Amino acid sequence: MGLLERPMVQGLVWGLIFGDLHLALSVSAVFELFWLDLIPAGTFIPPNTAISNLAALSTIYFLGLTSPDQAVVPIIVAMPLSWVVARLEHVQRYWQNSSYNALLRDVKSASKKYSPARFVRKSIIQSVALYFVIFEACAIGLIVIMSLLRLHGFHVLPQHQLGWGHLWMAASFGPLLSLRLTRAYTFLIIAVCGIAAAGFFELWNPLEITIP
Repeated sequence: MGLLERPMVQGLVWGLIFGDLHLALSVSAVFELFWLDLIPAGTFIPPNTAISNLAALSTIYFLGLTSPDQAVVPIIVAMPLSWVVARLEHVQRYWQNSSYNALLRDVKSASKKYSPARFVRKSIIQSVALYFVIFEACAIGLIVIMSLLRLHGFHVLPQHQLGWGHLWMAASFGPLLSLRLTRAYTFLIIAVCGIAAAGFFELWNPLEITIP
């Protein structure tokens, strides 16, 4: 189950099923890199990357998007879903506390109804049903949002201005910022300023210098 929750594994399975492995893995790599530093440890519930990744893949395939300048908007819109679903999972754990309390009562009273398998089965059914409904709601909602943006021409960036490498580099800032190291922040600021300066110089070139 742990591997199935990773965006790259989901992208691999999705690509094999729908026949476009490159697109599926390219999209999934963005989510994998962005949430790379957040893992479930103890009682911490990390952002649910599976829902946002699968919702983005569903939207991209449903609308027939193929290039990074087309896919970037649904990817960005799908990102917050990870936090929203994590909060819903937190609520679900509170719901399951009632089952745990009932199990403790059965143990203390030596009740003949004591059956751990019953509580496990109930928890699995509840989780599967809940996540199915959440996924459907997120995927349909994202498709509706992207369709509305499409009507107003806000669904894509200018063509050939963005590559998958740009998205992967932007997504890798998440783990870099989590290092909590001054040197890492300094390197990031210098790199961003350098890239911005290079882009500005290319767009505004008063001396008409040819950049190879």
